[in-house]
Amino acid sequence: MKLFSIMWSSYLPLIKEAADEFGINISSFSTKQLNTVPGILEEVKSCMRRADAILLYRTNDAFWDEIEPEISELRDRIPVVVIGSDPSLWALSSVAPEIVATVYRYILFNGRDNIGNMLKYFMHHLFDRSVTYAKPMVMPWQGIFHPADGRVFQDTDSYLSWYGVQLSTKPSSYVGILFSRSAWATGNLQIEDSLVSALERRGVGVIPVFLYPLKDPNLGNLGGVEVVERFLMKDGSPLVDGIIKLTVFFLGNMKGEIEAADVPSSIEMMKRINRPLFCPIISYYKNAEQWLHDPSGLGQQVAWSIAMPEFEGVIEPMIIGASRGVTQPEEESYEMIHDRIERFADRVTHWVTLKMKPNHEKRIAFILHNNPCASVEATVGGGAHLDTPQTVADILKRLAAEGYATDPPSSGKELIETILNRKAISEFRWTTVEEIVDKGGVLSMVSKERYQEWFDELPERTRHRMKDVWGNPPGEPKDGIPAAMVYDGKILVTGVRFGNAVVCVQPKRGCAGARCDGQVCKILHDPDVPPPHQYIATYKWLSREFRADVMIHVGTHGNLEFLPGKSTGLSSGCFPDICIDSMPHLYIYNADNPAEGAIAKRRSNAVLVDHMQTVMVKGELYGNLDQCARLLDEYNRYSDTEPARAHTIKHMIMDQVLALNLLDGTIPTHDNFQEYLHEIHDRLQMMKESYIPKGMDVFGKLPSEEKLADFVYALVRFDTGVGSLRWLLAELIAKTEGLSGEALREQTEGESRRICHA
Repeated sequence: MKLFSIMWSSYLPLIKEAADEFGINISSFSTKQLNTVPGILEEVKSCMRRADAILLYRTNDAFWDEIEPEISELRDRIPVVVIGSDPSLWALSSVAPEIVATVYRYILFNGRDNIGNMLKYFMHHLFDRSVTYAKPMVMPWQGIFHPADGRVFQDTDSYLSWYGVQLSTKPSSYVGILFSRSAWATGNLQIEDSLVSALERRGVGVIPVFLYPLKDPNLGNLGGVEVVERFLMKDGSPLVDGIIKLTVFFLGNMKGEIEAADVPSSIEMMKRINRPLFCPIISYYKNAEQWLHDPSGLGQQVAWSIAMPEFEGVIEPMIIGASRGVTQPEEESYEMIHDRIERFADRVTHWVTLKMKPNHEKRIAFILHNNPCASVEATVGGGAHLDTPQTVADILKRLAAEGYATDPPSSGKELIETILNRKAISEFRWTTVEEIVDKGGVLSMVSKERYQEWFDELPERTRHRMKDVWGNPPGEPKDGIPAAMVYDGKILVTGVRFGNAVVCVQPKRGCAGARCDGQVCKILHDPDVPPPHQYIATYKWLSREFRADVMIHVGTHGNLEFLPGKSTGLSSGCFPDICIDSMPHLYIYNADNPAEGAIAKRRSNAVLVDHMQTVMVKGELYGNLDQCARLLDEYNRYSDTEPARAHTIKHMIMDQVLALNLLDGTIPTHDNFQEYLHEIHDRLQMMKESYIPKGMDVFGKLPSEEKLADFVYALVRFDTGVGSLRWLLAELIAKTEGLSGEALREQTEGESRRICHA
């Protein structure tokens, strides 16, 4: 008997195993294979023609349009069974509907016994073989399953009673792991087992729960939100300190299309339990070797596995597993990537144990940004529309009030002056390492031996690349470029300490000496150049020696997330991953820059904490621009009544247009002036009406008084679908005063501003 099958890859290993046991010759292809392997459809059609029976799991993929005509021809001479989540697609089958429905139940319930009995059922009903088979066996849709025990627990109390006996010590905290029912049913659990073991070795207890991720009332399974409420909560309170979700579906997903409309229910639940939701990644399209050598990392999988889960507020998008990369789809399974599992487990452990630590013991590292190629005095603490020094000073004060052992500066001004007076910077052009040491800007001097330990952790290729550019650790003169921030054979880590908090200016990205000739500033010419040894040493010191419980980058944006490495799914050789180590990472980021914020989330595991955009006000006109606008008004006033005066004003306007380059190089003449009159007016009006930022935001502080009025007015000046303040007022004024046209607009503008200020 020759069986041909197209299935989801997760089903094929069990189908192949059962086929081999029963002596069935099977040719199988996965839907993933047909979507990714060019030119494979001709081979598919050829295999179908040689088959005695066809079993298909119909999906919505485009390749079906090409092979369905072939299936329609074959269904008249051999049994064709077409199943899928949409019963309307079963009509392509050539066998009785009850057979199709029964085969679907075997596949739906899944598992070794059901798949084996499905093939026996096939043999008996379609080929008159005298074989005994069992009916489809109902398997649980969700439950707690620990790799150390074969049972499925349907209540958490029973599981925890069993679990407590297995553990030698009581866990400091618990996490829930949500994984696919398919992985449990097929036994393809290496990634899940490895993750459980890694967390338990770190003293974190685990409640592993499998689920069918799409809630279907016809099946009776629980949705993701219900699974969390049933197994990871008790009496409305969470039993875990974090949740790891190994499926990309939203917890609120219902049967059918995966839509953003399903997100709110899971977000509301996560707000209720107030716990982090981790969503690591498994590479489905590349094996570990392919992923490791691909600069893009995950490539086409980003939309599905990273971008979509971000709607749910997940964090830590780290790769932890990949396809085994076998050539036959019926042998496909997934394997863990050892060093990524270990790093992910470290990071999760730091997150979930953070709240257990007393505040007075917690250590915080703040990183201020510094433009790599500008005067240090002007750029320390740069952040788009954010007063970063005052923000840090205010946070330190709040931490002290909450019991943290910090000694905060009185103000942002004192903070920045302390940094500059102590030369607590990684600056190589306008100062020397000797001066930095003398002025007190050094937090630590990392010995060559200690740094070598951290350096030796890096992949060989990464080490060679760093040595090629910056010399051997701790850094050495190379090609006329001096060693970066090396003093007496030790690497300087610069910054200012305030008790259990440190404030560091981000290390230099590519400079290494007092000259600025394009040779020293390597980053200007080679964006792939690795950071200097001091850059790595600074972040490693904060993680390993200072033992920061959390790192906070302040303001949009620094360069950590833009260091060389993969775009997504970073490896141990990618510099953002090397630097951030296992420190939980918060990033105070401008809310109006989601694109670059996404890079920080995906490449440096940042949890973005948005700050408001600064107050926006009308640009208005000033200087010669304002004078030009006034001349236009005068020209319009006198052009009919006093032609001679208007003629003089016209020439004055043309002089201003030329000086201001208002028309992008075009110079109106006396003869064509009227043609450009409206354009000159429109350009001036556009500049006058354009909104520009005024001042800087301070994180956690709302604007007040006149700034608040300007802020509110900037928000409500446009119609957002529910009516703007301007035109709501216009309607009232029109009714009472009969105003219209420009007069109405001017009065409305003034009234809305008055109300905002009031």
